[in-house]
Amino acid sequence: MASHRIRTSLVLAAAALLLTACAPAGGPGSAPTSTASPAGSDVVGTWGSDAAGEPFLEFTDDGTVKGTDGCNGIGSTYTVVDDAVEIAPYVSTLKACQGVDDWLRGISVVQVEGDTLIVMDEAGTKIGELPRS
Repeated sequence: MASHRIRTSLVLAAAALLLTACAPAGGPGSAPTSTASPAGSDVVGTWGSDAAGEPFLEFTDDGTVKGTDGCNGIGSTYTVVDDAVEIAPYVSTLKACQGVDDWLRGISVVQVEGDTLIVMDEAGTKIGELPRS
């Protein structure tokens, strides 16, 4: 019964994300705009590789981030705080994929260092990095 509730919650969360993505810009459900700062403009773009089985993230200047851990899709929003970029709790698909390292699922904060995106967990521990595409 608990697994049914979890699946139902995940389906509802995914549906909410899809509906939000289809909302008109600036209307109800639109993503928050990131704080205008050099750190925020540095993060905008694609990081990693969109090749099958490889992780990537795409940050847009409207405050949204989407991508994949190489198997499961990820969608969220971000906010620039000082020299870091905080990722809001995200919606993700939950496919079982053999041979895919899902380290990106631990994302909470990122920092830009040149052409490298440093990915950290909630504790601020580096869990990986992605090159600018």
